[in-house]
Amino acid sequence: MKHFTSRILMISPDKFRNNELTISDNSFQSRVPENISISDKAISEFESLKESISNRGINVHSISDDSEFDTPDAVFPNNWISFHHPNRAVLYPMYALNRRFERKSSTLKKLSDQGIKIDIIKDYSHFENDDKYLEGTGSIVLDRHNKFAYCSLSRRSDYDLLNIFCSQMNYKPIIFNSVYQSKPIYHTNVMMSICNNFSIICLDSIEDEKQKKDIITNLKNSNLEIIDIKIDQMCSFLGNCIQLVDTKSNPILVMSSRAYNAINNSQLKIIEKHTDVIFSDIKTIEDNGGGSARCMIAEIF
Repeated sequence: MKHFTSRILMISPDKFRNNELTISDNSFQSRVPENISISDKAISEFESLKESISNRGINVHSISDDSEFDTPDAVFPNNWISFHHPNRAVLYPMYALNRRFERKSSTLKKLSDQGIKIDIIKDYSHFENDDKYLEGTGSIVLDRHNKFAYCSLSRRSDYDLLNIFCSQMNYKPIIFNSVYQSKPIYHTNVMMSICNNFSIICLDSIEDEKQKKDIITNLKNSNLEIIDIKIDQMCSFLGNCIQLVDTKSNPILVMSSRAYNAINNSQLKIIEKHTDVIFSDIKTIEDNGGGSARCMIAEIF
């Protein structure tokens, strides 16, 4: 089984804006929304990132957000769906009311029209009725090779749901707490990423020393070299990168320009030892959405 993919889903930010329903717990989302329409700027950034990825031999299934619903964060599809080998998918419960409409899009039909027929094997969305949430591979950083599911608990990442997911999908949960500005970090994939032979993680955001030690031990036992990033690098979305492969299985790490510019020389040497890197400027999406390149990509297996 392939643990990294050369096929991804990206959804155009046609209705993008600073979502007022997510800002309360997303410390990485701008508190001062731009007072002009930003969708055109977001679409331009999206297209540039998509082109950079496609030019490196990765198959991008790009879909327009043409639903009737108010979906300002549709550009972040990895929160409502995750894909699993072979052509299976899981649906997730979402914290923000207007983000739940993203599941009602025609995305799966459009993928089917493009030759990718997906079987929904689990649907956890009904847990929204119990005010319990688990937002896909935002909440859960998967080590698909070693079958670990890393999860930093927050309002959007429920302990019980994480354990249900792990039990049903055959993953071992690695549960911890990470904090920024005295709040739980809203999504795990902001502060860590599992790559082909290394992990990028902000250990400074984990205050509990036992949790920190256990995560370090688990990453090392998984034969993953640890790149420990600082808080300011995390705030530049360096942890929100994603490992992909091209059609010839060459590793490609995708991140934003802001993230790339935050890497120091010693960190870059480790990264380039294992993978090529591509990056693109997505500042409007980062500032107003509180997410970066990894959030914009749903891997298809």
